[in-house]
Amino acid sequence: MIEAISTSRHPYLSSLIIFLLALPVTYFVVSYSYLVWWHKNCFLWDTVIHENGRLTLLGSLFYFDHFVGVVPMIAAFALCIGGGFALAGHVPPGIDPSRTAFVASVLLGSAGMLVSVGFVASIYTAGWDRTIDYALQRIERDGIMSKGGNWNQLQLSNIPISLGAIAVSSALLVFVKGSDVKGAVNLISGGITCISLAAALLVGISALNWPGWQSFLNPRWLAHSIREIATYPLAGIPIALAGVLLVENYLSGVNRWVIGPGPLSFVLIGMSILIVAGQLILLKNVDLLAMAQNPPFAPGGLSIPYLLFSHVFEHFLDFVLIGPLAGGIYALVRLLN
Repeated sequence: MIEAISTSRHPYLSSLIIFLLALPVTYFVVSYSYLVWWHKNCFLWDTVIHENGRLTLLGSLFYFDHFVGVVPMIAAFALCIGGGFALAGHVPPGIDPSRTAFVASVLLGSAGMLVSVGFVASIYTAGWDRTIDYALQRIERDGIMSKGGNWNQLQLSNIPISLGAIAVSSALLVFVKGSDVKGAVNLISGGITCISLAAALLVGISALNWPGWQSFLNPRWLAHSIREIATYPLAGIPIALAGVLLVENYLSGVNRWVIGPGPLSFVLIGMSILIVAGQLILLKNVDLLAMAQNPPFAPGGLSIPYLLFSHVFEHFLDFVLIGPLAGGIYALVRLLN
């Protein structure tokens, strides 16, 4: 790894941050532009855009009850990304412990505050019963209650997204100068701990809500999974990656990185691609639009592009949370190693 660090190309932090943040910004701009074209209206804040037929664009952005339900998923992805960076191994020594503790406290505290505010806001906007039903994974979507609820759909997309997140984050290596290599800090144990916690979280919630193996064959859940896979890697994951990069830069002053995917990255990406390909094969002969909701504003049904582009807005609060959460987790790993 040290040899790769000393010989590979090392882009500046600013270039990586611009690239990573450009992905979600572009996704939101394209999505909004498509909705503007579809609704023939440039100002969509009060326009119903959600497939459930009741949420406006503003309501989708601040979909608090749904946010409460997906907090475990966000936590798992943040652990995978913070842990993936740590798995890369060596980082510069000599950071200030008090500074690191401050960063971890501020970021994790901010993440906890956002979750708390989201929970209270959900009670205020959606009521106590609906908030608790989402928190306990009892709501699949509007009008459909089931054991495991939304999680039964999310667990199908969580695995390939988590694998991909670890693969990408572990391929971004801190550029350690030759003179600092000898004293470089090894974070691998912290990375393994984070990823183990993410796996325990994903497996634990799935085990508590397990509906049987049919969850992997339910076309509606598979279609929901593909929509998450089309959204999160282009929005939430890049934001989390940028959060960790900024934390390392703030702590150690490093502003150059090595893009060096190793065998682990290629294996995990390959596994992720195979899982997604399997889901697409299972959906090959399924009429996806027949399963979608038909809101009053689209009596003839919604197109697949509409379902994809409107979907990103309901995860806005997820994307606000995942950056500081991933950065805070990484700062904690830095502090404890």
